[in-house]
Amino acid sequence: MEETLHLQSQHHIHSDPFKPWKDVFDHLVCGVVLIDVSTRKIAYANRVALTMTKWEEEEILGGSCHDFICPAEINHCPLLDHAHSIDLDERVILGKDGRPIPILKRVTRIDIEGRAYVLESFTDIQAQKERESELETLYGTDTLTGLPNRASLEKIIEDMKMDDPMHPQVHSLIMADLDLFKNINDRFGHQAGDEVLREFGFVLKESMRKIDVVFRWGGEEFLIFARNTDSSTAAQIAERLRKLVEKTQFPIAGHITASFGIAQSRPGETFEKWFHRTDFCLSKAKHDGRNRIVDWESFVSDSWHQGKIPWIKLLDSPDKELNHQHKELLHRINELLQSMIPLQEDPQRILRIESFIAFYRDHTHYEENRFKEIAYPHREYHETEHQRILRDLASMKTKLDSGLGDYFSVVDYIVREIFVYHMSMEDTKFFPYLETKES
Repeated sequence: MEETLHLQSQHHIHSDPFKPWKDVFDHLVCGVVLIDVSTRKIAYANRVALTMTKWEEEEILGGSCHDFICPAEINHCPLLDHAHSIDLDERVILGKDGRPIPILKRVTRIDIEGRAYVLESFTDIQAQKERESELETLYGTDTLTGLPNRASLEKIIEDMKMDDPMHPQVHSLIMADLDLFKNINDRFGHQAGDEVLREFGFVLKESMRKIDVVFRWGGEEFLIFARNTDSSTAAQIAERLRKLVEKTQFPIAGHITASFGIAQSRPGETFEKWFHRTDFCLSKAKHDGRNRIVDWESFVSDSWHQGKIPWIKLLDSPDKELNHQHKELLHRINELLQSMIPLQEDPQRILRIESFIAFYRDHTHYEENRFKEIAYPHREYHETEHQRILRDLASMKTKLDSGLGDYFSVVDYIVREIFVYHMSMEDTKFFPYLETKES
């Protein structure tokens, strides 16, 4: 049974009921925050808490804890709404800039002059977390799940470069992501979220073959390297995993679901682009409704046969003109796909390619002007990518004109390089900067 502390001041003449305790709290080396249970407003924050979060006292006092320091959603407070005990648990508190600060936290209920409060005391463990990250990089192991991390993947990538280029082996990447994981952290706390991640990693590892490797990629994302496995087999593996996760009873959170993206390796393709195709499929699975799998080969096959790639919400940006141009690009890509259907032989194929290149060139100019306006920090790299794509398109167009080119290869390049790699991956990276500018 949770114990409530009763603090009674002998100095009733004070209008501030916390004055007798401020001298104590302000000299502690940990942060202290008092939250009124009935209103959920911040009644007091000591100097350490203010310094840690970078809030000024006049800014934070009287404000809702959900609006200032607590990452949990309203009506989902782990302590007040879900009756969780929090005693030296790893949690996060939000700073003024919205950045989550890792803390070691203890919470108790107290009564001050007949009014109920929550007393939160916490210590900043940012340095400890950074050290853990350094050790993970050094030893190639994720400290939470015990699985290999990104650093361990480099060895596998180097081994792949040793494959016989004349007889390259086929491998597949499977990207797994827990659906709505943020809700678990917000509702049950980060310690519960960590338990779910451990169990998820365990389920994936125990369900894979010994030749496969499961990596903790970051956050709630896990990457599976399936050796000597084509896309069709990898899709079967992912579907089996999806059903297994759906049936698993996870600690505290209960039943949850996961989404999966799959892509098969291609001869001569860089790992980065292979990963981008996998990540794109995962994003599509999430945006298509979650708790499903999307594999690259099926996505491409369906697009060729249907002659249409659907618009995905991932491409929605705060810039209306950019959205219009991206939708026009996709419309033109779909026209190129439709011209590939044998029953719709299109004598204007070359002209369509010319028109597409001209429109794409104008589109890059618009994006680059926006980069200047928003001071996009990765502007130089993005513009270099524009130049590379335009050079490739010009070269392929020249070959088409001379009769040496392959129309199918040009359209395949446009789908992969422009729609998947560039629009879906690179362009979406500057969307948050547009949001900041617009706000």
